[in-house]
Amino acid sequence: MIYPEFFRKIETIKLQDGLSDLLGTFENGLIEFSYLDIVKASGHSCPTIAGAI
Repeated sequence: MIYPEFFRKIETIKLQDGLSDLLGTFENGLIEFSYLDIVKASGHSCPTIAGAI
């Protein structure tokens, strides 16, 4: 699927979660969410979604 170019220009959110590190869910407990990840999870792109990231 082709997504708008600005999806790639928005800065990602990086989180570290100690429990996911302990459980081995994410390497070193680090996870990174992109705008495209959030759009896919919510099912749409709008100003509210953009503001949440």
